[in-house]
Amino acid sequence: MTHNHVVTFYSIENLGDYKKVGRTVERFCLKKNIVGTFFSTKQGINTTLSGNKENLLSLISMLENKYKLDIKDQTWSLSKSLPFKRLKIKCRDRLLPLNGNFDPVESRGKHLNYLQWNKLISDPETIVLDVRNKYETEIGSFRNSLIPNMGNLTEFPDFIENNLLENQDKKIAMFCTGGIRCEIASSFMMDKGFDDVYQLEGGILRYLKEADKENLWEGECFVFDERVTVNKDLQPGNYLQCFGCRRPLSNKDLESEYYEKGVSCHNCFNSSSLKDKERFAQRQLQIDLAEERGHLHMGANAKQTNS
Repeated sequence: MTHNHVVTFYSIENLGDYKKVGRTVERFCLKKNIVGTFFSTKQGINTTLSGNKENLLSLISMLENKYKLDIKDQTWSLSKSLPFKRLKIKCRDRLLPLNGNFDPVESRGKHLNYLQWNKLISDPETIVLDVRNKYETEIGSFRNSLIPNMGNLTEFPDFIENNLLENQDKKIAMFCTGGIRCEIASSFMMDKGFDDVYQLEGGILRYLKEADKENLWEGECFVFDERVTVNKDLQPGNYLQCFGCRRPLSNKDLESEYYEKGVSCHNCFNSSSLKDKERFAQRQLQIDLAEERGHLHMGANAKQTNS
């Protein structure tokens, strides 16, 4: 069976003509059949891509040599199925939509490898902060983590303002999926007067890859691709995804009266309009028809091969 290589990486640094970088990456990926999402911004790049490993390594080499980007932190995994359907290139001013006077290029939390991380979060005086979205934290986290229950990262400043400003003398150990949200959030916290701010190097995905028997993670980890979640071994987990709201669904969630494949689930049934549901249903119908045609085509090719 052919596996698809998946790589996640980012680089935080001042990027001059970030739109040109985006165009260059788009041409390269289309030529090399690389799919996934690539963000190019004034503050650097952030991406998760899938394809042939040699082609992915060539892309990284091109970014390092042509644009002098520092891409030393890469997290690699394998997927039995194609984790992305297409390529998306997004050019923006900021890496993440978090407002403030902080600059992640200038100051960020100290990176910790998995051994340093385990030691730090085992200290009962450390505040272990999960900076992911609420639906991600419900699937898995580190024990005794502080969960902000955010809809998205834009709510992070309010959470800090209302809950942590009196703890500026505490050690803060923060983590997220791939590390990029911690780069931004840690810079924000340091601007607010927090001095001992640490972050899990490479995020949860790097930790799962390297920690092995010393793995302290509990549950699964949500990933932003077709795998939906991964377990401790970085293998596809036990969740599916609602294509109405993109949230992960357990087998029990699929039994809900509000669940309809590709249309809605218990999380979004009451918030999506009838027009949205009709549009989602039509989209799902087209997907089902395309998959059926694909199976018929494969069957016809198999018959020709055997004849």
